[in-house]
Order: sequence, then C-alpha cells, then structure tokens
Amino acid sequence: MRGRDRPGRTPLAPRLDSIWRRYSQESRRPLYCLLFLFPLVATYEFGSILVRPTAWPERQLVAHSLIQRLLSWFGASGFWLPAVALVLTLLLWHILGRHPWRVRGRLLPLMVVESLVLTVPLFVLGQVMMEAARGAAREFDLREQIVLALGAGIYEELVFRLYLIVLLMRLFEGVLKLPDKFGGPLAIGVSALIFAACHFAPIGREPLAWKHFLLLVLAGGYLGQVFVWRGLGIAAGCHVSFNLILLAWEAWGG
Repeated sequence: MRGRDRPGRTPLAPRLDSIWRRYSQESRRPLYCLLFLFPLVATYEFGSILVRPTAWPERQLVAHSLIQRLLSWFGASGFWLPAVALVLTLLLWHILGRHPWRVRGRLLPLMVVESLVLTVPLFVLGQVMMEAARGAAREFDLREQIVLALGAGIYEELVFRLYLIVLLMRLFEGVLKLPDKFGGPLAIGVSALIFAACHFAPIGREPLAWKHFLLLVLAGGYLGQVFVWRGLGIAAGCHVSFNLILLAWEAWGG
C-alpha cells in the first residue's frame, strides 16, 4: 500500500490547503502586522534623524506629512506622530477585534518571503519606475534613498490603503449601500487615483507626467488589492521590497 493511502494519514493537498488558510488568516491579524512592520518603522524613524538634510522638511514624504497635518488639527505635533499613529491603530484594532495575543514567530519570516514574491507583478510596470528611481538617485544620496523607500512603503500603505480604502468601503457599502462586488473595487480604484495624484504637484513634488501617473494608478490598484486580500503587513512589505529592489537595481547599474 502506498504511503498516501495509509489509514489515518491526511492527503498532502488538504494539509497544504489547511496550512495556507491558517497562515493567511493569522498573518492578516493586526498584531502580526505590527510585529512585522515595527522594525521597518523604527529603521525609518531613526534613519530619518541620522540622514536628514537641512532641506528635509521640503522633501518629507507626503503620506507622513498628511498624518502630521491631520493630527495637528487636534493639537498634536511631532515628527514621531505617524509612527505612534500606526502602532496605536494596530493595537486598537487588535484589542477591539478581540484577537488572541499568542504569536507564532515562524510566521514573520514567511511574511517576508510572501512580500518578496508579491513584488513580481509590480515589475511589469518597472521600466518607468526605474526612470523615476534614477531621478531620485541624482537628487538624494543612497542612505537618504533607503530611508525614503522604507517610509514610503510603510506610510503610503497606512494612509492610502488602511485608512483610505477602509473609509471608502464604509462610505460605498455602509452609507451608499452599494453591493460588495462594486463597493470594494470602487474603493480600491478611488484610493489608487488619490495615491497617484499625491505624488505630483501641488500635493507632491514631481511635475505631472501622465504616463507615470497611469503607472502609479495601476501600482496603487495592485497594492490595494494586496491589502484587501492579504492585509496591511504584506501590502507594506511588498511596497517596501519593491522600493528597495529598485534602489538595488539602480545602485548596481541595472
């Protein structure tokens, strides 16, 4: 009798499916997202202090500054506030959702691997992104580029995916009563348009280029789908991985 037919042994396919479903559910939980993102957040926040040039306020990430401006309406100020907002958001989400506090450490390396794998579709858009990276390389030194790549991946996902998509889905599905099959994709599409627009003047620093705008819309739509499907941690990990791979490509003369 072959091994797979022996009584009491679960077939391989159902076992793998069960493992994937458990990993998929747990890696989306806010506590895992927080543990996964915290080293990246800490590296960005401390790195931005170490390499920050005199003109850094003018070069600050749009998503980072948007959080600062929003919180300033409530009387709060400080460079660290976006990091605090991210940590508190995920902790409150964890507590209000009554998620378990037990952590399986082996999930975090798997989240790293998954984030890297999910960058592959983004490289379909890579040529124009490479041109954008070359422009950044002329303006910033490598340390500044690495810090900005980390910050963009973290805080753009926090603002344009977690905050914005969730808010739009509440609007479209909760207030306007659109069916789920329309509300979700519409929220992703609108957030992708806003994400792209915020890279260009007058909100961002870049002059408007329609080809680059369209590619950013497509990238934002893809990352929005990753967020809805796999959660904030994987979406931010994918975004950060893509940014860093672009920098490595540029540094090695790709």
